[in-house]
Amino acid sequence: MSYRWMPIMGRMSKEGGSIVFKGGEISLPGNTAPNAEVGLFICDQYFSGGSISADITFNGVSQNTSAGIIFNYDSQTQNLFLAALGSGPMYAVRHQGSDKWTSVAHAGPPNAIEECIAYHLEVCLYGSLVIMRVNDVEVIRTIIPIPLLQSQVGLFCINKSDIKIDNYLIEIVKPKAFVVMQFSSPYNEVYLDVIKNICEEEKIDVVRIDEASGPGLIIDDISKVIRESKLIIADISPVNANVFYEVGFAHALNKPTILIAEKGTSLPFDVSPFRTLFYENSIGGKRKLEEGLRKHIRASLRQPFE
Repeated sequence: MSYRWMPIMGRMSKEGGSIVFKGGEISLPGNTAPNAEVGLFICDQYFSGGSISADITFNGVSQNTSAGIIFNYDSQTQNLFLAALGSGPMYAVRHQGSDKWTSVAHAGPPNAIEECIAYHLEVCLYGSLVIMRVNDVEVIRTIIPIPLLQSQVGLFCINKSDIKIDNYLIEIVKPKAFVVMQFSSPYNEVYLDVIKNICEEEKIDVVRIDEASGPGLIIDDISKVIRESKLIIADISPVNANVFYEVGFAHALNKPTILIAEKGTSLPFDVSPFRTLFYENSIGGKRKLEEGLRKHIRASLRQPFE
């Protein structure tokens, strides 16, 4: 698939089906030695989950060599998350915010990048779970500590020599919503008649833990699906220890969480400060819940207008 690209920083060219970062040296005031050129290139595709891959070839390697896939980019602040190959360590998931780079996770030896060899780099994003693979080998699996909203994506490069990127490919998966609630009437009806329908209309995969299958511990399944979900929808109408445990775990991961409750519910102190969508168990109440839930989902995912 062909994407449209724009340089935000640095120089790039398109040569056939390749994107080429034009490396070089740049002198900065106060520095005795020249720095490597920096490239930041963004494409026209929006991404909230799935995989992005590319083949990266370094025409030369220096002490500051790095190239990677940006899987989240804020055009207002230019903050970003990327999975990158570099001079040291070889593999890294990094975050740039407030003009400061932070390592989320890293692995591999320093100064191991070789020139003129194509590295197949793939980054997968499922909720807050990030998996980085190089040449089909998983090198990093980590959790992003903040919610990542839908954004455009791209490439980031630093080098004194050119870097060639081939076969840049984005494969999008629908975001997942995990529903937390008591498994009994009338909450089952709220799930089937309202929550599930609205999520399907908004092109979101929705799941409750009682719909999961396979061997293993239920608590492990719950932790896994919360990490891999883009948002949590929790009906906190009855006082249910399991529900509040899962809500607490989601909050600890900074997951966008939509709280709903039947009108008249007395909320516990710990959750009472949070915005809660109250509903009535009636035809009119169902319609109002549908409208409110749709607005909350769109706000949580920050989907662009179509």
